[in-house]
Amino acid sequence: MNSHINSLSRRGRRVTVALVAVAASALMLVGCSTSAPAGDTAKNAAPGSIKLGIAYWETRTYAFQLMLKGAQAVASVDPAIDLTSAAPDAGDPSKLLPLFQAMAQTQKAGIVLQTLAADPFFRPVQQITSSGTPVIAIDAPPPADAGVDLFITNDNVALGKMLVDEIIKGIPVDAKGEIVIGTNGPAVPPLIARVEGMKAALAAQRPGVTVVGPVSTFGTSGSSQENYSAWDGIWRQHPTALAYLSPAAQDAVSLGLLQQRNKVKLLAGGMDLEPGALEAVQNGYITALVSPEHWLKGYIATKLLAAHAEKGTAIPKGIWNTGGLVVNAANIAAIVERQANDGALLKALGPVGDDQIANSTKYLK
Repeated sequence: MNSHINSLSRRGRRVTVALVAVAASALMLVGCSTSAPAGDTAKNAAPGSIKLGIAYWETRTYAFQLMLKGAQAVASVDPAIDLTSAAPDAGDPSKLLPLFQAMAQTQKAGIVLQTLAADPFFRPVQQITSSGTPVIAIDAPPPADAGVDLFITNDNVALGKMLVDEIIKGIPVDAKGEIVIGTNGPAVPPLIARVEGMKAALAAQRPGVTVVGPVSTFGTSGSSQENYSAWDGIWRQHPTALAYLSPAAQDAVSLGLLQQRNKVKLLAGGMDLEPGALEAVQNGYITALVSPEHWLKGYIATKLLAAHAEKGTAIPKGIWNTGGLVVNAANIAAIVERQANDGALLKALGPVGDDQIANSTKYLK
């Protein structure tokens, strides 16, 4: 087991320090590549002969849907791949675990695993990898010492810093006042790391401000209405804050709606590419989003597993940092077009993923 992955997994269980602080800086994912096309991994294999799977946290959140879409994109252009996906409707390890175990009975060429609770998966993952089925973890850390040698993720601390770098363009260097951080995932390891990045960047670049939070916006069930109500309460308690930030997806949607409904203009930023958040950027309510480019995680992991199954290509070991992308008024139109459908995503991001695979040492730690 790779020592870097062990270290990150143990920290993820404690949830006390910033997670996934990969040494490489987050990369701006733009441009195209001349690498091999997406569908060449298994051109010599029989149709449906490569049995792959992706098990992920839950079906409702767009970020997780994008990871699935990345995996499906590989299978869509490669008839040799038989891809199965499984996730519960709501994040619950007790519901995801049996789906993962059932998948492993048939999809023996490899499984992509995305879970926000690693501990319950230790023994099942260890049993599956010991049987010869490779498992690649994406987004959040795998259970330590369970035979998972590749973890495809982001430098989440760097993503937090990227968001602050954009937001502080609207805050004078000598400013005094509050900046509020709210999160609908106060115990989610990647989000914790992003908050740490935000706080570090604010302390270094705007030392005169007071950071409030992170304040939980989860409520009791994590619903969008509870999230909105939480932000409404935060705003009414801190109406003159210099900025309102979040490391999570739903928060940016709520911050946009809050301004629209109350006819106010706030300096606000968030993460991920929820359709409502993109609309808020288009309408000027959200200054910046930082995208963890989740699609790439599913794409790269699935393509590596396919190449391993068909050609015997070794699966890299370590932590793979896919990078991040700032979304603001300058590029929002292009990003909306990119996210419009599965074909557009593959056309825009497939070459990016292929280039990362072709130059994997640049992204691995």
